[in-house]
Amino acid sequence: MLLFRQIAFTFKLHHLIHMIEIENLSFAYNKQETVIDNISLKVAKGSIYGFLGPNGSGKTTIIRLMLNLLKHNNGEITIDGQQIDHNSVEIFRKIGSMIESPSLYNHLSGRDNLEIFALYYNIGKERIDQVLEIVGLTDAAGKLVKRYSLGMKQRLGIAICLLHDPELLILDEPLNGLDPQGIAEIRNLFLRLNREEGKTILISSHLLSEIENTCTHIGIINKGKLLFEGKIDALKNNFAESLSYLLECTDPTKATILLREFQISCEPTSSGSIILQFTAKDEIPVVLRKLVEAGLDIYNFQRQENNLEELFLEITK
Repeated sequence: MLLFRQIAFTFKLHHLIHMIEIENLSFAYNKQETVIDNISLKVAKGSIYGFLGPNGSGKTTIIRLMLNLLKHNNGEITIDGQQIDHNSVEIFRKIGSMIESPSLYNHLSGRDNLEIFALYYNIGKERIDQVLEIVGLTDAAGKLVKRYSLGMKQRLGIAICLLHDPELLILDEPLNGLDPQGIAEIRNLFLRLNREEGKTILISSHLLSEIENTCTHIGIINKGKLLFEGKIDALKNNFAESLSYLLECTDPTKATILLREFQISCEPTSSGSIILQFTAKDEIPVVLRKLVEAGLDIYNFQRQENNLEELFLEITK
């Protein structure tokens, strides 16, 4: 009996380490148009998950399926260990969601907006003060929403999502249209919510630099298929053999001719350096030795890390 309880407990822990689990999900609006093609993904509890893909890749459709706004044709979607097809009321109490721009009453104040949604959630007014403080809108609470900046409106939308203290936030393009200051404010808010409030956050966005600065995990889809899921470092490691190297030497023209004779892909830059592309690590010492033997002095040779944007373009092309 004790062994059985231990096995059951271990299974429960294993099953609940993911806040979102999608298995073999497919969806089509009609027989001729498959939008989501057998996708499986997992969002770990306590993570900030960046959901990436070109326009029309299926990101928003998957989010709508997660929120039960669309009915999937095949597969299974589980939130915190429960299938969304069952006990949906209980499940969606754990979720705060915002698809693109928040729906706000512009002729009312920020506090008025929150009070309306608090009535819907049957939540006391003390929680309104808490979420205003969390999103940094306490001083602007009495201001009409039509006078809010776009960044303030986005923060108010997130405050509405937080009213019922959900464990999971699902946010579709929350950075759309924001200026650099607004983006920084929302980025810092996400990090605080994750680290201090313990929220699991799924963010769909096309701002790859912000995803790289904010998220712990990413999923990349294109044409309805999942191309990669995991940590950004893991994605970089997958492309490690194709990472570039920067070379600075005494005679870039001569070096370029020699490199091409060695069948090494290289591209001179306007600053006089050369970007080299190796296919295997054992090529590096051989090429450097030959350059030195040819009478070239090497001033600088360093690996060029691909950023997320470069990797995204590579994997989705």
